[in-house]
Order: sequence, then C-alpha cells, then structure tokens
Amino acid sequence: MSALFRVQGIILGRHDHKEVDRWYSVFTKEHGRIDFLAKGGHKPLAKLTPHLETIAEVDLLLINGRHYEIIANVERLKAYTKIHKDLQKLILAQNALSLVALGTHPYETDPVLYEVLTHWLGFLEKLSTVSQERSAYLLGVFAIKLLAIFGYRPELHGCLQCKKGIEQGEYLWHALKGGVICKKCVCDHKEQYFSARSMTDENLKLIRFALAESFEEQLKPHLSGESLMNFHEAIESLIISHFPSIPAISLRGSCIV
Repeated sequence: MSALFRVQGIILGRHDHKEVDRWYSVFTKEHGRIDFLAKGGHKPLAKLTPHLETIAEVDLLLINGRHYEIIANVERLKAYTKIHKDLQKLILAQNALSLVALGTHPYETDPVLYEVLTHWLGFLEKLSTVSQERSAYLLGVFAIKLLAIFGYRPELHGCLQCKKGIEQGEYLWHALKGGVICKKCVCDHKEQYFSARSMTDENLKLIRFALAESFEEQLKPHLSGESLMNFHEAIESLIISHFPSIPAISLRGSCIV
C-alpha cells in the first residue's frame, strides 16, 4: 500500500486509547478488517469522529504509518438512520459487528463476508421493531452464518464419523467436532465423543433453517422459550469451540435492552 490510501468499509467498533486518542475497526471489501487510530478522537470537539460512529458505511483516507494506520479524512456514505432510531435494532447490529471484529484478523480479505454485512445492515434498516426474543434469535442466525463463512460450517445432515445420513432422535451434538454424530458412533467411539450432548429434532431443524435461509426468512419461525434457549446453547458452543475470541456476554443476554 502507498503511504496514503483510500478505502470504503463498514465501521465495526471503537475503543479509547490513552487520554484523547481512539482506535477504530473497519471492514473493507478489498482489504478485510483494518484497525486505525484517530488521534484526538476522544476529544469532545473532534472533527472526524462523529462520522465514524457505528453503524455506518464510510469512505476513509488513511495514512499507512510505520506501525499502524492513522485516519486523515472520512466521509460517511450511509448512516443507517433507522437502525440508530431503534434501540433494539441498534444493539442487535452492534453485537453482530462485534462478532465480526472478534472473529477476523487484520488484512484478511473476505468479499463474501462484506456482502453479508451489507445485506445484514440493509435488512435491519428495513426491519420493523422486533422483540428481544426475535432479536436474540437473529443474532444467533448471524453468528452461525458467520461461522460458516469462517470455515466452521457445522455438519447438520450426516454423521461426522460414519458419514451416513442421520435419523430422527438417533444423534447427538458435538460442537468441537462441528456437528451431529449418530448414537451408534458415539457408543463405538466413546473416548472421542464423550462430550457429545443431546439435541432435539426441533432444535436441529431450527439450526438448519437459520443456516440455509436468508435473514428475511428468519422472521417466520415460531420461537418458544425452550427452543430459543436450546438454539443459543448450540450456537454458543460452536463459538466457544471455534472463534478466536469468545464474546463476554451470551448471544441472548447481549440483546436485552
């Protein structure tokens, strides 16, 4: 990269640095995640930082410094104002972007992820107000789609060990191995699958639906308290097993306003 370069991307998050500076993360189509410093960004009268507040798509002019990138200028391309006006949607969007920040490494290009992010924010922008339960479910949906993009797509149709199609009620769930295992293979390989746990047919069906269908379709399933709890336990077990960093708050807890 040249000393001065321009990129477009989606702001993922921020954190303060020292007394007056602020770090930001942006996900770009061409370069993946870029972390950059806004000097003086924590000052009340900082000129650039109002344009860097999430949720936003921005055009950035960055200086490729010796040790890190520094922002020189920013133009907000899209502000997603309807997300900002709805607290539940804002929390949902911020938690999803936080998962992206936790699961990615700087300068790992992923145009598929970028397209999913823009689709996700566009979906939330058009979405009517949602309940906390639906919001928590949607965050789980985003998380499992994110895991699939990262290369951790769980096996939901065939046994991880024998590769045969699974039958209703005749399988267990193993997050570390990444999917379902038939009960016979669990019995035959007890030492390998000792941590496998039960999963209902309803829960597996919901996970399949979450992974296969669009965000828009995720407004259709009926969500009981038990099914939502089981759904989150399965998704969170995958995150704990495969994410580089583990979120501090559960998917369901992070959506409580």
